[in-house]
Amino acid sequence: MVAEDKARRNVGRLLRVLVVAGVVGALTWLALSPYLSVSEVRVAGVAVSDTYRTLAIERVVAGTPMILLRAGEVERALERDPWIAKADVDLEWPDTVIVRVEERVPAAWVETRGGWVRRAVDGVALPSPPDPDASMAWVQLRRIRDGVAADAPEVLGALEFVVSLTPKLRTGTLVRLEADGELWAQVDGYQVRLGRPVDMSQKAMSLMALLETDPARSEVLVLIAPTHPAVAPMTEAPSRSDGDAGDREEEESGE
Repeated sequence: MVAEDKARRNVGRLLRVLVVAGVVGALTWLALSPYLSVSEVRVAGVAVSDTYRTLAIERVVAGTPMILLRAGEVERALERDPWIAKADVDLEWPDTVIVRVEERVPAAWVETRGGWVRRAVDGVALPSPPDPDASMAWVQLRRIRDGVAADAPEVLGALEFVVSLTPKLRTGTLVRLEADGELWAQVDGYQVRLGRPVDMSQKAMSLMALLETDPARSEVLVLIAPTHPAVAPMTEAPSRSDGDAGDREEEESGE
């Protein structure tokens, strides 16, 4: 009798193990089956980034089981591309992945110790040709080291100023860092004293309002306090040897 009871208990335990194993096996098969695998990847916002290549590396492709994908890891992989400012990856069960990227746009050519590179408004360096062209504003900050440029107040301030100008004014603008740490700019033929890299969008707005009054080109436009713009004699402008930048026209002509 005791032996029979023990045998029944053993059989019962075995049956329960088999049932659990069967359920786990069925769920595993279902999770890895074509029914719960990627059949569509929807991508939006891509213009110049390597989004599709990154998705392929991360196996965000048709046939990959959805359960193997980690949206956060894919987002981080996408955002390692300098062109991508932000990535959102959504897994829509049972079989769809939605990818949205916000790409950076070059704001200006910026020269630091390492040379010229296009940078987005957040300071991130973007893949660039070796030499600047006339398609964007120039920012010359030769004393700034490349390794800190993306977070340097001078870089971020100059970029903020440039993107706040109208497209017509932006083309041909040159922003430079002088020896005393102040930013100056050449905008539409005017010498503009910007001062420290603070309130730069307000300074751009103030400059555009001041230009509407048609000031004399022989004067320096002073925007150290953007709510109180002023003009000063050209003698107050720093000499060419004081700053770390040359004249944009001379650089373009190769002189």
